[in-house]
Amino acid sequence: MNAKVIKLSELPVSAFHTGSRFKGLEHHLLFLFLLFLWCFAPQWLRNLDDTAGNIDQSIWLLILLSLISFLLVTGLCWWLLQRFWLIIGLPLLSDMVSRFNTLSLWQQLSFYWASFALLVLAASVCLNAIC
Repeated sequence: MNAKVIKLSELPVSAFHTGSRFKGLEHHLLFLFLLFLWCFAPQWLRNLDDTAGNIDQSIWLLILLSLISFLLVTGLCWWLLQRFWLIIGLPLLSDMVSRFNTLSLWQQLSFYWASFALLVLAASVCLNAIC
C-alpha cells in the first residue's frame, strides 16, 4: 500500500477554487435568500400546517430576522473597519498576517478563541435584541 500524504500547502490554489461565476456575491446572495425566506415563510408554514398560528410562525421569523440583523451588523462593522483602516494609515493586512504568523502557537490560539467568543457574543446579542 503506497499512500502519499498531501499537505494543504502543497495543493495548488485552483484545487479549492470551483470557478463559480458568483465569486464575491456569496454574501449578497445569502442575504437575499434570507430576506426572501423571511417574506414568504409565513405562507409556507401555513401551507405545511393548517393549525399553525401566528405565534408559532413569529418565533421562527424572529430568529430569522435576528440572523439577518446579525449579518447586516457584521457587514457594516467590516465596512467601517476598512474605512477606518484607510483613514488612520495602519499597515497593510498582508503585513499584519505575516506578523501574526510569527506569534507563538498559544498566542495565535488565544486570538482565535477571543475572536470566536466575540462573534458568538455579537450573535447572541442580536438574537436577544430581536426576541
